[in-house]
Amino acid sequence: MRRVAEFLRTHQRWWIVALLFVVAAVNNLDRQVLSVLASTLKKELGFGNVEYSYINSSFLAAYALGYAFCGRLIDRWGVKIALAAALAFWSFAGMLHAAAIGWISLAIFRFMLGLGESFNSPSGVKAVAEWIPPRERGLSMAVFSNGNIFGAIIAPPLVSMLAIRFGWHWGFVATGLAGFVLLAVWWRYYEHPDRHRRITSEERTYIREHLAAAAPIVPRQSMWALLRNPLCLGFFVARFLTDSTSYFFSFWLPDYLQHSRGFSLAMIGLIAWIPFLASDVGGPGGGALSDFCVRRGWVPKRARLTLMAVAAAIMPLAAVAVRVETTWVAIALIALLLAAQSCWMANQLTLISESVARENVGTLLALTGLGGSLGGIVSNLITGRVLDSYGYVPVFTGLGALHGTAFLLLLWSVQSAAKKAR
Repeated sequence: MRRVAEFLRTHQRWWIVALLFVVAAVNNLDRQVLSVLASTLKKELGFGNVEYSYINSSFLAAYALGYAFCGRLIDRWGVKIALAAALAFWSFAGMLHAAAIGWISLAIFRFMLGLGESFNSPSGVKAVAEWIPPRERGLSMAVFSNGNIFGAIIAPPLVSMLAIRFGWHWGFVATGLAGFVLLAVWWRYYEHPDRHRRITSEERTYIREHLAAAAPIVPRQSMWALLRNPLCLGFFVARFLTDSTSYFFSFWLPDYLQHSRGFSLAMIGLIAWIPFLASDVGGPGGGALSDFCVRRGWVPKRARLTLMAVAAAIMPLAAVAVRVETTWVAIALIALLLAAQSCWMANQLTLISESVARENVGTLLALTGLGGSLGGIVSNLITGRVLDSYGYVPVFTGLGALHGTAFLLLLWSVQSAAKKAR
């Protein structure tokens, strides 16, 4: 026990990663409440798949708008202040969902939620870039990003239980209140490593030395120079194509299980979290493996791209998952897809944080996240209309082809940016 206590005392950076994990979990929990209650709200408030796609697109439009300015604010204000303000705003917006009287009011509250939640990912990636050396960053980034998956895991049983026992309104109220509790914890504990009160001088020196030794692909630049860099374009388009997979499963998986596999709301609560559990293996597993490669002498860029290539090779199984007749086989394949997506995202975020100077990390992450949000808007609107006409088969099939295309484009952009920086 003494060794454990000493490890925790001298490794404050892992406490920071754990705190970022919890923030990400609450972030996605607030987002997932609507997905779990989608079928219930369609009946209670009287709207269909097309209107539901509009509601989700309202969230994504605000998410994209937030990405347009949140990176600059985070780089200017710092992670602590920016994320605290965003956490308070999105928790309040989440609670407002309980007052919805139709799909239009839901769309308005969803827009507010998306605006606040857009700060979470850029803030977390910047915090990891400030606290974690490259040799530990893949696993750290995976733990942080898997907080989103944990939120998706606990949402179905928690929200369905609240809805069944107390009514659907309480699903939104309870999760919003959790955000305000977390806000107090965040404000008390988080700080930059140069100013953190609990960090030892040895750990601060360790962080500074390893961060100073890590040379980014692109040195510090203005935002306009960054926009013209092929690296920014590559990540922008890659996230435009592949973030839609995360949004699809977050927004539509409960609906798919209910309408295509015959699940009830109670069954959603019991089973819908299982595929997301696989993401908690794929993300840390892929991040830890890329970190292992870095410690064995691989260039970080090569390690991250190799794991992303493996993840991209798995994604075409989406076309199989939607066509199998056995429900448990379909759930197992969806779980594998979510594990691969988590591995892809963890290594992609790590690669973003290692590609530019720390002063530009928030800006680049926000710019590329804008691409992901726009991709989510387009894919979500298409999904709503395709489902009404053709069902889920073409949607799953299309998702399976996106990662391979994104990987080839990203590989080209990274190589082009490296040549341009020489």
